[in-house]
Amino acid sequence: MGLRAFDLIGMTETGGPGMGIECEARDGIHVWDDHYLPEIVDPVSERPVPDGTAGELVVTTLTRQGLPLVRYRTHDVTRIHSREPCRCGRTGVRLDRFQGRTDDMVIFKGVNFYPRQVEQLLLRHASLDHEYQLRLEVDPERGERLVICVESVTDLDRGTEERLRQELRDYLSLSAEIRRLPLGEIPRPQGKAVRVLDRRTDRS
Repeated sequence: MGLRAFDLIGMTETGGPGMGIECEARDGIHVWDDHYLPEIVDPVSERPVPDGTAGELVVTTLTRQGLPLVRYRTHDVTRIHSREPCRCGRTGVRLDRFQGRTDDMVIFKGVNFYPRQVEQLLLRHASLDHEYQLRLEVDPERGERLVICVESVTDLDRGTEERLRQELRDYLSLSAEIRRLPLGEIPRPQGKAVRVLDRRTDRS
């Protein structure tokens, strides 16, 4: 239809979807920093992290009078993309697109990651459908294991599976089993999609 979509951020607590938006340059999300002070902090220590490092977005409202917020924890994971002037001419701080939420974080064999990060790798492969599920299980012989269930019309060719395994190792330091399922096999609940099934404590 010739339409272009732009990423828009905001939340009810900050006054709705008006905290920031992409411009035509598509080089980060401009925050209206005359109204909002964004910070990126470590979700555990709550200390600020260097620009470019992913962490939890914390927001302070600067002009709101009815319900001001001071270092409000959004639970959204992102990073400072740039503080340099954008090609569009705006000079405010720019955030990266959101990577996930801190309450969605998965810890597997000492590695912290978000389902969204795995999803971004899966979407690079045209032979895979957009539905997926991460299953954390315990093998009596090998211990904890991560199984990534993906849907595909055809069986995964060896090259695609190996590239996906390599990407998981290179970008997320994850070693996972890739399990191909027929289209429609992953459950579709009426509400939010269940992306993670953690069966590590299931003794049944």
